[in-house]
Amino acid sequence: MPPTKKRPFRFMYSGENNGYINMSMDEAVMMGLKDHHSTPVLRIYKWKPPTISIGYFQSASDIDFENIEKDGVGVVRRLTGGRAVLHDEELTYSILFTEEDFSPFKKREIFIFIARCLVDALNLIGIDSKIVEKTKGDLKSPNCFASPAQYEIEAMKEGKLIGSAQMIKNGVVVQHGAIPLTGSYTRIVKYLKSGSPAFKSVSSLAQASCNDIGEKELLKALKKGFGNHLHLIEGRLSDYENKITEELSVKKYSQKYWMYRK
Repeated sequence: MPPTKKRPFRFMYSGENNGYINMSMDEAVMMGLKDHHSTPVLRIYKWKPPTISIGYFQSASDIDFENIEKDGVGVVRRLTGGRAVLHDEELTYSILFTEEDFSPFKKREIFIFIARCLVDALNLIGIDSKIVEKTKGDLKSPNCFASPAQYEIEAMKEGKLIGSAQMIKNGVVVQHGAIPLTGSYTRIVKYLKSGSPAFKSVSSLAQASCNDIGEKELLKALKKGFGNHLHLIEGRLSDYENKITEELSVKKYSQKYWMYRK
């Protein structure tokens, strides 16, 4: 289903940040949208250092914090559900908007719309992909890329290409997803206590394409793929959103109470 196109989406590339800042940016925009201080956002970003994000409902006991600390890997809990992802050699997308911007405002329709934007973006860089019709694979694994979920993106042959997670609260949706350029995300098995089995099918843009796909090329394709369906304008975080981002990164996302809430 199409968005209402009542107002434009800010498109921004925010570069590299640690996990606390990246997740705080999302929540700051979400709070701003709820209180009518913000406008919709499509943000593309990276992680430094490599960081594991765990789902909102996921238990922190899944994570081997000793190995993470030893290797200098970050870890943060997301607002959205789903399972753990190692964000390393990738670009991540984050899209936030309200009922004002999309109708009908339902999880299924939103997932499918965003999935179509992603498939279009991949097609622009010569990668054939498809929207997963039904969740399959190991549903009990703490590892997000162990199996594709319904409405996620996988390669035409085999293997999950983009892992996405969504939350709707107070009339605001936030959805983000990891788009791996290489198979570096498979290193996550080292940081999961459960002894998650080796990947049965591994996919990445490098594997799905006959050409080397760089960050700039992917960024350009994402902007155009989403831009075919949304009115995008160049944007940045507002002073209000930057202030909330700083507060949340210190008082919430870097705190143990948030990490160990499950």
